[in-house]
Amino acid sequence: MTPQTRTGLALRIENVTRRFGGVTALKDVRVNVPPGARHAVIGPNGAGKSTLFRVVSGEYAPSEGTVSLDGRTVSGLSPDRVAALGVARSFQTSSLFIQDTVRENVMLAVMAHTPARRDLWRPLAAHREAARRADAALERMGLLVQADLPAAALSHGEKRQLELAMVLAQEPRLLLLDEPLAGLSAHERERVMNLILDLPRDLTTVLIEHDLAFCLEFADQVTVLSNGELLATGTPGEIRANEAVQSVYVGSALERRGREVSEEALTRPPVLTVQHLRAGYGSATALEDASLVVRPGEVVAVLGRNGMGKTTLLTTLMGWRKPMGGTITLNGQDVTGLRPSALSAQGLALVPQGRRVLAELTVDEELRLAARPGKWTLPRVYETFPRLLERKNSLSTTLSGGEQQMVAIGRALLQNPTVMLLDEPTEGLSPLMVTVVRDVLLTLRESGETILLAEQNLDLALAVADRVYVLDHGAIAFDGDAAHLAENRALVRDLMGV
Repeated sequence: MTPQTRTGLALRIENVTRRFGGVTALKDVRVNVPPGARHAVIGPNGAGKSTLFRVVSGEYAPSEGTVSLDGRTVSGLSPDRVAALGVARSFQTSSLFIQDTVRENVMLAVMAHTPARRDLWRPLAAHREAARRADAALERMGLLVQADLPAAALSHGEKRQLELAMVLAQEPRLLLLDEPLAGLSAHERERVMNLILDLPRDLTTVLIEHDLAFCLEFADQVTVLSNGELLATGTPGEIRANEAVQSVYVGSALERRGREVSEEALTRPPVLTVQHLRAGYGSATALEDASLVVRPGEVVAVLGRNGMGKTTLLTTLMGWRKPMGGTITLNGQDVTGLRPSALSAQGLALVPQGRRVLAELTVDEELRLAARPGKWTLPRVYETFPRLLERKNSLSTTLSGGEQQMVAIGRALLQNPTVMLLDEPTEGLSPLMVTVVRDVLLTLRESGETILLAEQNLDLALAVADRVYVLDHGAIAFDGDAAHLAENRALVRDLMGV
């Protein structure tokens, strides 16, 4: 039986809540997907999209609410039992047997859902029905000519095609696609998008993807999540016109605290220059072609929707991953590919996404550990962050998210860097703490610090930045004055909206 002749499953998610200890990742989420429909789930980083997929596939049981397939409640069933009902899922990162052939990978995916999985004595080649289904799926995905190659020989885009072949060969009735375009080059993205658009129309498909344009092209209905809650559901046209959705992606009030930048400042030689930088994760490309400059005393913001390459840019600059191409120049010296310790000695400091405070150290111990001689001293950090002085003898891991962010910023300042890199400093913070972080960044700006800020919170970035770069699929889509972007809402929507 081929996927084209099977009837898609109806998926109904009713009032699903999922908690992890005291953290609520999903709250009262409702989604209804009719048989054969194409549905997209979108939302910013941390919205709960992947958690929702894990609940549907059985990896997580809902804390409250139910999931049903064709009217049958499946909440709490194990992943293998859910899969046996006709559910197949792809994942954000490739998970293949890379030393086995392309065909063998698909055959194993087929056999995992048949009695043949218990037949341990027959050689794999003897399972002819699995081989037939594997070849049919590979032909559909354009990989039949590579069937006898080891999976390790495929490009990243071809590995994505192989994963699609693996799920289609299972002849699913409900297909869950989790960021199938992540890390693809422009050419690979185009090829995989066309393959997804060509999926059988009677196959119920639910898609998570940060490429919003593709989501809106693919889906009949779109669900938008924000902070684990249902924000909106509607047709692509309705979602584009929804003001609440737009405000999640581009902000609701573009208030700016600007400053005049002198002509002399604009002509200063850059302290940091990035030219045609390419970087990624294994064979996955996250940065295609990023070029930017940062001058002394500037605050430069790198904006873009989640998954566009902001964190990859900053972690590559800090040496956490090796660039695939391009050059990085700091203080006139080529520092491309140096280790993080060497880059730190050259004058870079990173405030990482997620803060990464050190377990078993007090606030005072963590700050002292980072300190180097210079204008930023421990007393000055405590003066800038009075709350840290109050909590100096507390373990860093016991602080609130906002307090931990203060520790991370103070830790970077005490290194007395030439350029400070800040990666999503407001992620997971309450509106009040976002305001606190904004005021701290404004203080640092007025004190002459040079900052490269990657941020999804557009309002915060435009409140503090002098200039802005916008990343789209790993390349610079906009380079200009922050004030111009703040005053041009139509341009903001074109660059970052739905």
